[in-house]
Amino acid sequence: MSPNAGQLGLLTVSVIFFAVGGVLSLLRVFRQKPGLRLPAKICAYFGIATSLAVLIWHARMRGSWYPLEDNFDALIWLGVLLALFVQYVQRQRPLAGLDWFIMPVVILLLVAAGIFGQISPREYIDSTWSIVHRVTAYGGAAVFAVAGATGAMYLIHNRRLRRKTIRPEFEFGSLERLERFSMASVTLGFALLSVGLITGVAQAIHMGPYTRLGSHWMTQPKVLLAFAVWLIYALVLHTPINPRLRGRRAATLSVLGFVLMVGALVAVQFMPGGTG
Repeated sequence: MSPNAGQLGLLTVSVIFFAVGGVLSLLRVFRQKPGLRLPAKICAYFGIATSLAVLIWHARMRGSWYPLEDNFDALIWLGVLLALFVQYVQRQRPLAGLDWFIMPVVILLLVAAGIFGQISPREYIDSTWSIVHRVTAYGGAAVFAVAGATGAMYLIHNRRLRRKTIRPEFEFGSLERLERFSMASVTLGFALLSVGLITGVAQAIHMGPYTRLGSHWMTQPKVLLAFAVWLIYALVLHTPINPRLRGRRAATLSVLGFVLMVGALVAVQFMPGGTG
């Protein structure tokens, strides 16, 4: 069902909120005005709230809450998911400049929802939704490779410090710097993998027994390994809550998560139904 004029108008308001928030975020840094941080966050949250209001309105009008049955809903859901993860990441482990790169994508998705909301949903599901799933899943894997490498460097450097066997030509920098870089990588990778899992699971549920993974897709190795990676990096991301998991334990989990991620990629390429 095509969106009505009221829903398109409310969607436009959401786009304006996100655009204003992005401009305020840029001004806060380049004009050195820290007081703009709160207005920028308020605009982002208002953008999310108005987008969700559009989704609720449109879902009630067409009598279905499933997002993949309609281009309008599917594109808005992708934008909302990205916006929510940006806010979560910036709250847990602030990553400077992340919103400058992601928020334009959010705005483009919302604009696309207004423009392409009348196109057959199957055309979208088989193309853009799958592309988002693959890009975020493989993008998360790439970033986790950085986190795993940095975690390995942390473990090696920590061991040399304790044994006092550091050589100048093998200096990796301070443990604090390695930990910060690793956590920044984990934060970005976790957000990407989360979007990849959500879009993948939604697509599998929508296709049902017709998915390449079969009706028992949740027991497939690639799915189990992907969720195991997600849980491990969720622990790493929330190590500030439990200080006992920081340092070497967090670095070890980063390396383990990357090993499991490699296993998931192998499952995707070589196991039956892996590319579905």
